[in-house]
Amino acid sequence: MPDDDLFLALANPVRRRLLEILTDGPRTAGDLAASFALSRPAVAEHLQILRRAGLVEDQPAGRQRHYHLTAEPLAQVGDWLHPFERFWRHRLRTLADLLQEEPVTETATIAVDQFIAAAPSKIWRSLTEPELLARWWVPGDVAAVVGHRFHLQMPGWGAVACEVVEVEPERRLVYTFNGNWTLTWRLVPEGTGTRLFLDHSGFDLDDPRSRDAFARMGPGWRDKIVPALGRVAADLADESGV
Repeated sequence: MPDDDLFLALANPVRRRLLEILTDGPRTAGDLAASFALSRPAVAEHLQILRRAGLVEDQPAGRQRHYHLTAEPLAQVGDWLHPFERFWRHRLRTLADLLQEEPVTETATIAVDQFIAAAPSKIWRSLTEPELLARWWVPGDVAAVVGHRFHLQMPGWGAVACEVVEVEPERRLVYTFNGNWTLTWRLVPEGTGTRLFLDHSGFDLDDPRSRDAFARMGPGWRDKIVPALGRVAADLADESGV
């Protein structure tokens, strides 16, 4: 069984980090201390404990001392741990078997990339103000606040529940849509306008209805809805003189 000094040396995260640093080669005490928010005497004390455990050695080099790793004692730890390997290896095998048994769901994303001749601020307003949202898509009590729950009044679907999960004003808006889907809007300034990216993700291609929705909604986003958003945003730009 390994010496208690060895386990004591490895029990401290600072000392473990010192060993990791020394795997790259010998270092002076000053170099090692610079890697921590600790005083040099504190680091020297940790090095002394590692030296007593036989994990580091130091050699004088002029007015400095260079510390280098002596990893041989770690083999004792490996030998001591060996009888226990069967427990975690069994768990890994069990996990691998479980993953093989679980069906893999293939998901797809509708990606839209369009240039809009309006500033990001105008597109952001069109995405996040309920009155403007209703002009280009559907009514909904949207708000650019993380955690905000709202509903979109979708024709033929009724009230669809959504929740805002990410907000970067005038740059990025993400919200869940209809439970399994996520809409990610990203705005990138480009010249006198904005490059608008939309990812509608979460389509389960193993489900016939979801697969059909994926096929139908892609053209709808690209050819109808996003262009309508662009027109509303452009009108706002015209109104403000931008």
